[in-house]
Formats: sequence, structure tokens, C-alpha cells
Amino acid sequence: MSNLSKYRQYSIMAMVIMVISFVLSFASLWNSVVTGKIKYTGWNIAFILILFVAGMLLFYFVYQFTDEQKAEEKRKKAYESGKAEILNELEKRNQVEKEVNLTGDEDIEKTVSLILTGIKSGRSLKTANKILANLSKHLGFVQGILYIKEQSGELYTPEGEYALTGQKPAAFRKGEGLAGQVAESKTPMVLYDIPEQYFTVESALGSSKPSFLLLTPLIFENECYGVIELSAFKKPDDLTRKIMQRLSAELVPILHTSFAA
Repeated sequence: MSNLSKYRQYSIMAMVIMVISFVLSFASLWNSVVTGKIKYTGWNIAFILILFVAGMLLFYFVYQFTDEQKAEEKRKKAYESGKAEILNELEKRNQVEKEVNLTGDEDIEKTVSLILTGIKSGRSLKTANKILANLSKHLGFVQGILYIKEQSGELYTPEGEYALTGQKPAAFRKGEGLAGQVAESKTPMVLYDIPEQYFTVESALGSSKPSFLLLTPLIFENECYGVIELSAFKKPDDLTRKIMQRLSAELVPILHTSFAA
């Protein structure tokens, strides 16, 4: 603001000097006309008038540019305009995020519904195996084990399996191995480097080792009712983990009813 005041003062001083110079020049020219010692008087007068008009215009523009009130108004308008653009952009981004989240929630509910429908179908497999088979079908896992805690004691025993080869999995207690840590912490775990003693997938075309392991606790009344181990060749994405988290609460009643029958 102080710079604008300073520039305005300079412009006023320049205008004063221009007016004085014009008056002196015109007086000198008039004196020359009276004495008859100058030619092309009309052109000289025209040039001086043009200079004066140009100076007045320059003064006007400078004066307007250095008007503090108008400059402040322009800054406020620019600020409000920029603020509105930023708010509009944020609103658009929030709307896009809401739409993406809504689409993600719809996909989760759809997939969960398909898996639960498959589990409750009339196939002859036992419930634990049907759970693993449907998880493999809809989420792309290649192998799986489902452990359930014994009603008496702290032992988790394998009650379901999918596409396992070789030695069958052993039971565990809380804190023992990866599954035991998940049961103890009640927190899902994603492993990106499966140990050598873990799964190997075999088929008529040969054998290969999965790259990822997802362990999900099944929580019921704040207790770990069971643990699901699933292996995959592709890294489980956020949508897959959310589906498994959503299923964690849905599968316990199904398993509880199956074992109680």
C-alpha cells in the first residue's frame, strides 16, 4: 500500500512538471510568433497539444493504477475468485471420492452377497470347505485353510481346506506361528514373502509357489473364533481386504450354526 502512495505522489509531481514545462514552452512559442522569428507555427502548437494530451492520458492511467482503494478492491476480487475456484475444485474432488467410495461399497456388498449365497447353497461340501471354495472363486485365491478354536482349550485346529497338497497343516495356539499371531492380535496380516515351508500349488502343468498370503481373524464377541489363511499369486488389493474384513463378522454365525447342528 505504501508503494502505491509513493507512486501516486511521483505521478502528481511528474504532471506538475509537465504542466509547467507546457506553460513555459507555450509562452516561448507565443513570444516567437509575436516577434515573427519562427516558421510552421501551427505545427508546433499541434505538437505541444499532442504532448499535453499524451501526458494527461499517462497521468490518468498512472493515477488510476495507483488508486489504493481500487487496487484493494481488485485484490479482494482476485482473492475471492481464487478462493471460489479452489473451493469448487475441492468440491469436485470430494464428489469424485464419494462416487468412488460408493462404487467400492457397492462392489463390496455385491461380492459379499455372492460369497454368502454360494456358502449357503445345497452343495455337499462341509461349510468350512465351501467358505474357502467361494473365497477362491470370487477373490482369486489359489489355496486356503480355515482354523477354528476348540470349544474347550486354546487350540485352533484346521476344519477346512482348499487345494492343499503335501503335508496337512497342524493345529496351533495363540502366538504360535503367523496364524497364532493373528489370533492373538485379532488383526489381519498380509505377507508378501511366503516362507519356504508354506504353500505350493500343483497342477497337471507343474507346480509353483504363491507370492502372497492373507491371514484374517474371525472375531466373535471380541474373541478370535477362527483364522483363515489364503494364498494368492496376485497381491490382495484394498477391495479384497475390505471384503474379507466384512466377511469376518458374517462367517462366524454360519460356522457356529454348522458345528452346532
